[in-house]
Amino acid sequence: MRKLSNRQIYWIGFIVIVVIYSLYNLYLVDVGYYQDIPRKVRHIGKFAAILTIYLTGTFALRKYTAEWMMFIWHLVHIVIIALLLLLGAYDWIFGELSFQMRNVANTLFEFLISPLIYIGVGILSTTFDRINKNSTHNN
Repeated sequence: MRKLSNRQIYWIGFIVIVVIYSLYNLYLVDVGYYQDIPRKVRHIGKFAAILTIYLTGTFALRKYTAEWMMFIWHLVHIVIIALLLLLGAYDWIFGELSFQMRNVANTLFEFLISPLIYIGVGILSTTFDRINKNSTHNN
């Protein structure tokens, strides 16, 4: 069996993230019964989606990108996940968040599960690889 290249693994990771993002939106957000889903179940579903995308990205990007880009990947996810967990804990313990705080949490959540960060890291990695190759050839 042929071993997959880092580039192929990157694109497989992208496809997985797009599929998860699409399925989440199709089956759990853009539906008429969304408000009927208990809040805690929605929280668990969101957390599962975030973790799946974070782990998929971590696995797919680890050999494709530079260490400092992986550090940024981890930092962005861990900081936003921690903030979302705090907001979720408040929501579970003290009651519903205000409309403005729910909007902030939903925006952060959408940012984390969208392929935006993953694509950004891929573009940066490709750009820096080309710059490094050109500077090596010119020296």
